[in-house]
Amino acid sequence: MSTVSTSDVKPMDESSDRLQRWLGRWKESKLGWHKNDPHPFLLKHGSHLIPNFESGADTCDASESKSRIFVPLCGKSVDMSFFAKHDGVNEVVGIDGIRKALLEFADEHKELHINVDKISHVSAFEKFSGEKISLLKGDFFALDDDATGGKFDGILDRASLVAIQPDLRESYVEILGNLIKPGGNILLIVIDRREGTESGTTAGPPFSVDEQEVKRLFGASNWVESIEKVDEVEEDVSQYRMPGVERLFELVFVIKAKM
Repeated sequence: MSTVSTSDVKPMDESSDRLQRWLGRWKESKLGWHKNDPHPFLLKHGSHLIPNFESGADTCDASESKSRIFVPLCGKSVDMSFFAKHDGVNEVVGIDGIRKALLEFADEHKELHINVDKISHVSAFEKFSGEKISLLKGDFFALDDDATGGKFDGILDRASLVAIQPDLRESYVEILGNLIKPGGNILLIVIDRREGTESGTTAGPPFSVDEQEVKRLFGASNWVESIEKVDEVEEDVSQYRMPGVERLFELVFVIKAKM
């Protein structure tokens, strides 16, 4: 792994079809999915990712083993800061295809001392490092163990599966399976546009992913031991710009990998 200045690295082309929409959203700061606080479902169900987890707390029993956490398509999610500061986490790794997202995260969380002046170049990725945190800039679908530095005890998917095109879902799930350790857990949060017009319920991103689709995707994977729905909350549709949607739910699943 070599350390170079940011000007020397040629990252994934942000003009690619896959990233164009997101690049525009970041340039215009249209970040409707972003939350300023750790996600409530993380605080409620974090015990599936962190040993001896206490909701809202940033400490755990020192005798417990610590978790290595992965956050796909992380943007500038404050969930990563929560993980990095948690005593039960030894490292959190996030990946995004948009550099601006990662630079904004580093700027908004200076206490994590993320070095944006120099980067490491690993596989096809740029890597920004800080205290208990690494941020990868590049294509999620090119991820491998060299880029991530190994596998993970837990994965938080808060707005990732719903963001990708439906025809990429099988490939996405396959990569998650390659990244999770045996016995590890994925905390998956999706939206389910349950009632409305056909155009309203199928539009995206974010795309609707119902319980049947989650079970289809992960149930077909030979690395999955169990799929459990642990939460379901109906959201106020009026808070979202989703024409044609009459009822909207957030669903939470725990996907457990086989030992």
